[in-house]
Amino acid sequence: MRFAKIQFESTEDRVRAVGELMQRAKVVVLREGIFIVPEPALEGLTAQRVHYTVLQWLNQDDVLEALRNNLAHPV
Repeated sequence: MRFAKIQFESTEDRVRAVGELMQRAKVVVLREGIFIVPEPALEGLTAQRVHYTVLQWLNQDDVLEALRNNLAHPV
């Protein structure tokens, strides 16, 4: 399965998206408002007309590495 590292274009989009994403998929939230979501979750965001930017496509190993790097440098 592919994952997408995304960022929302506005605070309003981010607020609307969080509820949608939490109901449909496992979501990883990183610093600076960056989210990692499974590719199928993007369909739900598009259907809800939530604007987002795909920063990077990831595989499962990339997701684990992003989590490790995030934990190594606490906020």
